Amino acid sequence: MSHEFPLEGLNVVDMSQGIAGPSAGMMLAQYGAEVVKIEPKEGDWSRSITAGAEAMTSMAIATNLGKRSIALDLKQPRGAEIVRRLARRADVFIENFRTGVMERLGFGYAHVCAYNPAVVYLSVTGFGQQGPMRSQPATDAILQAFTGMMRVNIGREDGLPHRLECWPIDIASGIYAFQAIAMALYARKETGRGRYIDASLMQGGAGLQAVRILDHAITRGASVGAGAFPVGTFRTQDGWINLSVLKDALWEPFCRVIGRPDLGADPGLAGLSGRRARAAEIVAAANESLARHSSDYWCEQMRAAGILNERVNDYDALLAHPQAEANATFTWVEQPAVGRVPHPNVPGPQPHVAGDARSHAPRVGEHTRRVLADLGYSRPEINGLIEQATVFAAA
Repeated sequence: MSHEFPLEGLNVVDMSQGIAGPSAGMMLAQYGAEVVKIEPKEGDWSRSITAGAEAMTSMAIATNLGKRSIALDLKQPRGAEIVRRLARRADVFIENFRTGVMERLGFGYAHVCAYNPAVVYLSVTGFGQQGPMRSQPATDAILQAFTGMMRVNIGREDGLPHRLECWPIDIASGIYAFQAIAMALYARKETGRGRYIDASLMQGGAGLQAVRILDHAITRGASVGAGAFPVGTFRTQDGWINLSVLKDALWEPFCRVIGRPDLGADPGLAGLSGRRARAAEIVAAANESLARHSSDYWCEQMRAAGILNERVNDYDALLAHPQAEANATFTWVEQPAVGRVPHPNVPGPQPHVAGDARSHAPRVGEHTRRVLADLGYSRPEINGLIEQATVFAAA
């Protein structure tokens, strides 16, 4: 154990697929835990969606960094025995099957806890273990709809509820789950007992929107959004900028910058309520003015006036930005099949290092032989398991 890798020596069994559960396992790996990813022979379903090649997709890479992959047929008795061996020594066990599936397979919390009472067991579901929707499948988009996130992301031009395309509920749920695991491990040092953690995307989505949900409740559904105006994204001559006139004192400087001092001098617009009442007029004026010059021009003018703003970047601009470089926001790492790709260095764990195991995403079954050897299987036994199609080992 070290300050940089406080989870070194911890054994994690990760049977989850997709984003939320695998993200929690990935974070454990980044802090030094040995995470064994159990996949079917065709791989986690994340290996078949998003960009990539040879089952090394962007989703699979991002959520499996630092893990070891073993591919097996869980329906075969010898495949299930391998999982039991892993579970017996596990400090953490992660699964995200539908409610009841793990119990039928013989790997529910009660089963694992019976021979490993110190295990911290994480179950990730769409809607939780109880209630009328407990067995209903779910995705990030479905939960964005269910939790109201799409209603606060209604398109200005088309008036339709839209999803955020970066899987925010999946990722937030994975972070919440990692936090819960870390606290359970901390408590276990004092009590010696593990625990069961019930995490759902529904809870993660609600937690991510706590401020907006409280705002809705406090105003009895009449929420007027952010406590400032204008706040939003505006088209410029060559792109977009996002800006926030956060205080009444910035209203007049904003109007001066966009060449509309008449609006700044209008006493009816000096306060927030007055500006909101005439929102359409203000937005139209801002759009007309901002379309005359480039994003860089407006960013410079707005900053000089004390108005928070930033151009709307694409990913190429972000990756090349000197601010991202100065703070080591990304590390470029070679990954199988796809080559050199950027990995965000999330707050907390040590930055990625090219060639380090924490920065490597495994192929399906890349570590099958090694994991089985660590469990005590002999080379002839491993070869037999491969020949019988009980396990799959990447070449």
